[in-house]
Amino acid sequence: MNKPQFTRPEGTGGKSILGSDNVTPFNELEKNALGNLDEDKLNELAKSLFTLNNRKYGPIPGAYMVMCTKPGKEWCVAQLNADRAKPFILYEDKVFTSIEAAQKEAERIKKERGESAPRRCT
Repeated sequence: MNKPQFTRPEGTGGKSILGSDNVTPFNELEKNALGNLDEDKLNELAKSLFTLNNRKYGPIPGAYMVMCTKPGKEWCVAQLNADRAKPFILYEDKVFTSIEAAQKEAERIKKERGESAPRRCT
């Protein structure tokens, strides 16, 4: 299995911008969630996630969350991702009508995969 190549955007002129795989396409939920977000703030988030993931790109094991995709109506399970362009992965097949159901599913996935919450060792 080939790992995606992480690249920095052209013309950054030495600016500290985290890389991105620029290959993994966005699903519809991700397009809606990321559509109007500030790129500089996403880069800052990505830097934090990159550090949390022990300076590695990609999905962070054990770092699942629930995101509201339709206010008061729909919640989706997501996984934090150390990638400037896509700081979280929303699972289109894990959409629920209650936050409690989505939280239970996120916990179930983490337990099923045998993952624990990420920790930085000093």
